[in-house]
Amino acid sequence: MILLVIALLSAFSVPQGETFNLTISEQSYVELDPCMFFEIDLKSSGNYSQGEYRVIVSYVCEVGKKEILVRSGASEERILIDVEKGEEVNKRLVEIQKEVISLRKNVEELNSRRDYLQSLVAVLNDINVQLYDKQKDLAEKNSLLASELERYKSDLGNCSRNVTGLEKKIENMQTLIDSSKIELDHCNSELTSLKNFLTNSSFYLDLFKNLTILALAFIVGIFLAMLRRY
Repeated sequence: MILLVIALLSAFSVPQGETFNLTISEQSYVELDPCMFFEIDLKSSGNYSQGEYRVIVSYVCEVGKKEILVRSGASEERILIDVEKGEEVNKRLVEIQKEVISLRKNVEELNSRRDYLQSLVAVLNDINVQLYDKQKDLAEKNSLLASELERYKSDLGNCSRNVTGLEKKIENMQTLIDSSKIELDHCNSELTSLKNFLTNSSFYLDLFKNLTILALAFIVGIFLAMLRRY
């Protein structure tokens, strides 16, 4: 019969709290006594590949025969281990009890810290919700501002076009004003010439009027003289 497991024990008996090596020759299912566990994963049973494993016999193991079951395919083997009372077990149990008390205190502290962290997480979640709502509100405001900015840009473009049109109108009006100034200067020049002409005409008209009066007076005088003669 092919042995599935070779138990390499320093002694067939193992004291409480001690360890022994278990060598597995091929892939097998191993089931230890509930008071024992593998050092590699702290389990008392499972599927393990070929190799050497350290088994821990806990202090809670009662003194006496313990059985290890090894199964591979259809083959099965049971190994007996004799657990003896360990030296200074009571002292070790006291130490373990102290460690347990210390661990409990650590657990309480960790639980307290966990509760604090959970409350902190709750506060942070609340802040996160508030920040999300604020971010959403800011995003909506940003969208509105972007829309207004586009509208202002459109209005600015229209204003720019209107300003360009008004500038062209102003240029045309300025050209018309310059042309009107030239015509006005020409009219002023003609008006000055006309005034000079009228001034001269008035002088000659007065001269002509005086000569006419003088001529009439002369004719009337001759006519009166002729009337007196006849």
